[in-house]
This record gives sequence, C-alpha cells and structure tokens, in this order.
Amino acid sequence: MKQVRLSEGWQLKQRNASLSLIDDFTSLDGWLSASVPGVVHLDLLQQGQIPDPFTGTNEEQLQWIGDCDWLYRCEFEIPDELRQAQVVELCFDGLDTFATVWFNGTRIIGCENMFLSYRVPVTKLLRPGRNTLHILFEAAMPHGKEREAQEGVRSLWNGDSSRVYVRKAQYHYGWDWGPVFMTSGPWRPVRLEAYDARIAELHCPANVAADLRSATVPVSVQVQSAAALTDAELHLVVEAPDGSQVTTATLPVTEEAELQHTFTLENPQLWWPHGYGEQPLYRVVATLCKGDVVYDERSQRLGLRRLELIQRPLAEKPGTSFFFQINNVPIFCGGANWIPADSFLPRVTPERYRRWLQLAVDANMNMLRVWGGGIYEEDVFYDLCDEMGLLVWQDLMFACALYPASEWFQESVRKEVDENLRRLRHHPSIVIWAGNNEDYQLAASEGKYDPAFQGDFTQTEFPARVLYERMFPELCAKLDPTRPYWPGSPYAGANPDDPTQGDKHAWGIWQTLEPYQNYPQYAGRFVSEFGMQAFPDVRTLASVAEKEELYPQSRTLDFHNKGLYGPERIAGYIQQNLRIPGNTLEEYIYASQFVQSEAIGVAIRSWRRLWRGEGREETAGALVWQLNDCWPVTSWALVDYALRPKPSYYTIRRELAPFALGIAHAGQKRVAIWGVSSLRTEQHAELEVRVWKLDGILVTEEKRPVTLLPNQATELMESEQELNGSCVIAVRLLVQGEVLARASLWPEPFKYLTLPDPGVTVERLDEQTVRVQAQRPAKGVYLTANDGVKWSDNMLDVFPGDPQVLVAEGLDETEITVRKL
Repeated sequence: MKQVRLSEGWQLKQRNASLSLIDDFTSLDGWLSASVPGVVHLDLLQQGQIPDPFTGTNEEQLQWIGDCDWLYRCEFEIPDELRQAQVVELCFDGLDTFATVWFNGTRIIGCENMFLSYRVPVTKLLRPGRNTLHILFEAAMPHGKEREAQEGVRSLWNGDSSRVYVRKAQYHYGWDWGPVFMTSGPWRPVRLEAYDARIAELHCPANVAADLRSATVPVSVQVQSAAALTDAELHLVVEAPDGSQVTTATLPVTEEAELQHTFTLENPQLWWPHGYGEQPLYRVVATLCKGDVVYDERSQRLGLRRLELIQRPLAEKPGTSFFFQINNVPIFCGGANWIPADSFLPRVTPERYRRWLQLAVDANMNMLRVWGGGIYEEDVFYDLCDEMGLLVWQDLMFACALYPASEWFQESVRKEVDENLRRLRHHPSIVIWAGNNEDYQLAASEGKYDPAFQGDFTQTEFPARVLYERMFPELCAKLDPTRPYWPGSPYAGANPDDPTQGDKHAWGIWQTLEPYQNYPQYAGRFVSEFGMQAFPDVRTLASVAEKEELYPQSRTLDFHNKGLYGPERIAGYIQQNLRIPGNTLEEYIYASQFVQSEAIGVAIRSWRRLWRGEGREETAGALVWQLNDCWPVTSWALVDYALRPKPSYYTIRRELAPFALGIAHAGQKRVAIWGVSSLRTEQHAELEVRVWKLDGILVTEEKRPVTLLPNQATELMESEQELNGSCVIAVRLLVQGEVLARASLWPEPFKYLTLPDPGVTVERLDEQTVRVQAQRPAKGVYLTANDGVKWSDNMLDVFPGDPQVLVAEGLDETEITVRKL
C-alpha cells in the first residue's frame, strides 16, 4: 500500500452566504493559506487576522469565528505510483465537526461527529492532472440549537445546553477551567491511500497465564483486496522487545478474509506500571505479499501483562474493594486527571505530549484518567503511556450531562465507540473503559436516576443509560473483553457517591469551602477526582495580561479563572489558613499555591494510608484534578499551560514516592505516624522523631527501628505529645543514614502562628546542585530561578540539622529567589 499525506496547498475562507457554494469555492477573493491538520482559529492567528485568543479578554471578541461557516479547498495531482493501483481512497482521520466534502465536484462525505474517521474509495473520480478537494465546515452551535429545539433542553453542568446533541469535544463549549472556542477544520491528517490489497485491521488480544509463565497471542488479520489473491501469503512475526524474532507463521491468502493464528510465548517479559517494573514491548508484524511483491505491512506493539479489576469484600470495612491488579500484584494508583492539552488541538505536538507525560512520570504517578469531556487522545499519547508505564483510565466522551438516546444519536455514538475501541484496544496502558464523567451524579442530584428500573431507558429522564449499561458494555465485551468496563465515573451502583464501593469524586471540599484538613473524611474505595485551585506561575500570567492588569483581582486575572466563584473560593481558603497576603501578585500567587500544596498533600497522604494490604485495600487510588491546562488559567492543575509546575507538583511527587511518611493527630494529645512502601519486599529502616519549638529549640528526639511492610501502608507508632501552638514535629525515615522520606506536623491554622525568621540559606554546590538549610523550622520553602529550571524537589519543610540537597537542571547564574511562609 502507498500513501501520500495531503498537507500542502490548502486554503480557507469564511463562507459568503450571498454566493452559491460553487461560486464561493471557485471565487478568487478572501482565501488564506491553511494548515492541515488544523483549525480555523490557528490559521487566522498565523495570518495575523486575529489577536492571540488567550490574551486578555480576547475570547469574548473572537466568538464570531465559531458562529461562521468556513470553506477549505485544495488542489493536487495524483502521483503515478498511486494511479497504477486498483483502489485509491481518500482518508480523513478527523473532521471538526459538521463537514461536507466534495472530491472533483462529487459529494463524498457528510460528517456530524468529530470523533469519526472516514475512508472513501475515489478510484472512479480521479482525473488526470489537477484534482480538487472542497470542504464546507458549518458552525456547530446552530446545529445543536436546532436539535435542542426539536428534542428538548436537557440538564447539564458546564457549557451551552445544546452541546449534548453534538458529537464534538465538549470542552470546546467552555468548562470551569476552559474558554469557549468552537473550532472547526480538518483537525487530524488527510491522505490518499492506494493499494491492490491491504491489511485493514490487525488485532492481537494477548493473554498472560495466571502463573505468569506463558502468554497466548491470538492474531486476527482482516484483509481487503480488489481481486482474488491467488498464491498470496500472510507472514506473521513476533519480535521481542530487543527486536529479535521470537516466532513466525505463514498463512495462505486467497480472498478477502479474516485470518487467524495463535502464538504461545514461554516465560514472557512482563509489562509493568511505572514504579513496579519495566515496560518491555513486543511487536507483531503482519506482511501481506505474493512472492517478492509486498502488498501491505502493518505492525502493532504489545505489552504483555495480566490485568484484573478486583472488587471483593473487605476484612474490616463495609462494601467492596476497587483496585487494579497487574501481573498478580495489587497496584495503588496515584496520579491525575488529563484534559486536552490545548483549546486548539492541532497545536499539541508529539514533543509537547512527551513533556507533559514525562512530568507525570517524574512526579511518581502511575495513572492518568483521560476525562470524558475532551477527546479520544492521539495515538502518540497512548504510545508514550505504554513506553512510560502510565496506566490509563479511559472515559468515553460524555461528560456532566443527561445525553439523548434517540436513534440518530445512538447510531452515531455506536460508530464512534466501535472505531475508537478498535483503534486503542492494543495499548497495555489502558486498563479500564468508563462510560462517562459524572452523568450518574447529575441524574441522581435531580432525582432522575432510578437504579432499580431496568426497562426501556430511552423512555426515562435518564435515557443515556441505554448507552452506558447496554450498548457500551456489549461493544466492549465484543471488541475488547481483555479489559473491564465501568458504567461511569463516579459510579457505585445505586448511589454514585457511595464511598464503600466503586470510584468517587471528592468535591465536598472546594465547592463548599469546607476545610481541606477534612480530606481524610472523604476517602472512597478509589478517589478518581479531587482538587484545589491555585494561580499559575506569574510568568504564565504575564504572557496573557498587560502589566497594569497583573494584580490579584484584575479584570484579566478574574477572566482567566472559569471556576464558579473561583476567585472567591481561593480567597476563602487563603483566609481560612493564612494571613491575608500583601499587595503584590507574587505574594498572592504563593499563598494560593501554598494552600493547594497543603490540600493535595493532606488528601493523598491520608488516602494512601488506607492502602493496608490484602483484604484491607480501603482506598486504592487517588487521582488529583487535574495534571494540565488547555490555556493560561487559574485552575486546579498541578502544572500550568506553559508546563511550569506549581508547588503542589512537588508535594504529590513526595507523597507518591516509593517510600512516604505520614503524621497526623490521633487525639487531643496524641499523634500517629505511618509509612508507605510500594516495594514488594520489606524495608527495614530507622524512624526519627523530633519536636521543635518554632524558635529553633529542640524539645525532644527519639529514634527507633521500624519495618515497612511490602506494597502497603504500615502504622509505625502512636505516642503522646504535648502539642501547642509553638511546637512542630518533624519525622524522617532513614536507611544507613540516607533519608528515604520526611514528614512534619505543624500547628494550624498557620495564620495564628508568629514565625521567627527561620534563617534559610541556599548554597550552590555546583552548577546544578544546591543545598537548602535552616536555623529554625521553615515552612513552605519555595525556590525559583531562571525559567525552565527542573527542580528535583521544592516546596520544602526544612528543619535545623537536616539540609536538603536539590538538583536543579538548567540552573544558570540567575539569582535564586526563596519564598516561605
């Protein structure tokens, strides 16, 4: 098979409704050069037709783009080597969203779903010389409004209510962290493919035996041909992770057919999540040929791992567990939610994906949840997750709404889910399909969810249950029985918020201004969302705000917080915990980031404590909302749009490290200390407990040997402590003098403390290494320097006699700025 990518020579223009379509496409006026893949906004920006959509309040002035229809056109010649093939097809990997395509004047596609690809035979439409492609993109909002007028307004959270009728990335309608930009255009590649015969599909649903000593790799190959394939053959090769051949097979091919063969591999190299082992990837190569003539070749990478979702009664708590077991090892899933990394999707390059996912790995995460209001991500996203060992919780693309279930909607959705299951099911990183985000929660909140009803869901006020409870599980069972399916997130059967089973979204904190110190009370069997807002880096804000707007409550900065009462809630949490910061933006940013850092730490620390070993997996996951942003904004993200980590990023890195310590009040005058290990062997260590007065006087010191049990939390000690507002407890876990983990317990709220100058010093040991020390207890020590520095740790609690050495990749001679509480 030969292919040519159609990425050059494209033009676009705004549709002129006063002209016929033919006249508009052939007119000479108004055309601009266009990028494919691309969307209209990016080309208008590139051509200088609009200001930067992210700057200031430009979002408001640019809504006209999404309200207009747009034309794309391209002329090209068919290369001779393609003309000689028996079949030539035009392939569109993604059209956003209502698109009609004409090839050489013949209508070939009518698209109404952004998540579908199209493959159209055009052999008989080819012309010698120049061939033309015309695409009309119609504005999505009017289409949704028309359908809404016909079928009714439906309940939802976030965005315009008509979005439920449009199969477009739902966040394009605006969300509580994202702007409204209704994009249109050929957002994924366009290409020509030519062949006499081709491999239409390669599917290898590998299965690892229970004893892990062997794996079966059934290979299914769908062949398409323009004629009988007399004497053709299909060669199958399984390559080991090092590229060497493991085994081969040859199958005869005589016609269009599905060919099958099963390989058995002894002692396979197993694929593990990050932090639990390596990520070796096998490769299956299928070659369709006759003699020396190769018709087509396809390959697929495989990670061989045994996957189970374990839901069983707990020994000491009500309900059931909810944890993933990989290669017979229970996994505590620590990580974050993932949203689309840009409002304008073609701008997210493979390198940008790599930088984002490397940040997740460097933060000791082992799971990302692809949220249901975005997109089925690009292949490169899942390829990188396979390589890096990042487990993927994959929502299907439905979020925060009571979607319709009329026949046309079901037909479109069935095609969408079928196609994306087939595209993604070979990735070892994906460990679950989930039907939606928060749709059950919304339905329950309005009294529209009756779990006992099992009749015709389409006649109820929650009709999309027919998708989540019938269509999707049937498709998953047919196309990908190797993975569990879950109806939604959160979902727990009769009560979507039940903390004793299923997964949970813990939003009681933030939405109600309840103190973040109460996060331990919000534990669930698997917490798949929780979070706290914070400002991004001041440099990120400066990229979208004029200098005179760089103050905490400016019009621009308030505009760049889409959360309901977002600025007020940030101010409320600061007021609860800290003295009101000074007048500078930098001080206010630090205060908001301090609160986020503390909140995330309390949550993960307390929930990971509940990962107690076999039969006591009371909390098996903590996924913070969210890892990333789609534009420069104040949000719940751990890392802002410019890939600058917030202090909470370093907090989550410590809390998800292979070894972590926790300390908390266990009564009025008692504290409890625990440790957590993700290793599969015991760890003998020394626990050091010191009590300091805030003025730097050491009150007490204690050391004792401890043993951390494998792959679980271990309660290390509980003791009486005379706690008051002038003492802080610092604990360390040491092995042969090396510090494996630290934790501390401070009197709160911090606003009541009178902290003396802690005497923090930062000493440069070499070009990229610094040592941080303190003469008295120091809270929230945060270092900044030149842009782009990659700190090994930050946002530190520093105590006398416990210097912390940090690696700062990219550090130059720029002065290091130190902030602290």
